[in-house]
Amino acid sequence: MILIGTSLPGSLVPSEASSFDKAIHFTIYAILAVLLAKQISEVTGRWRAAALTILLTAAFGAADEWHQGFIPGRSTELGDWEADSLGAVVGALAVAATRRANRQPAAVTK
Repeated sequence: MILIGTSLPGSLVPSEASSFDKAIHFTIYAILAVLLAKQISEVTGRWRAAALTILLTAAFGAADEWHQGFIPGRSTELGDWEADSLGAVVGALAVAATRRANRQPAAVTK
């Protein structure tokens, strides 16, 4: 879905979206990171999953920003990649924190 949206020519992107551009980038990449981190954490530790998720999601964001330079009416922006990467960090760390909370042993009652 991300590549579909970022492959649209600039003329098809609603002008209202520019007001929330960085928030949109952050949110989409945070969601991507949550989904990816949940899957990766099924086969490895939560912190390793978070680190790998951040690296993969940030790399995907960089590649996507580069790709937008070839789309008519679109541009490559460092600020967009920064928002993508920050979303990846927040999403991946949220999953790591949640996984830890879910795996705490139940309290022993007498």
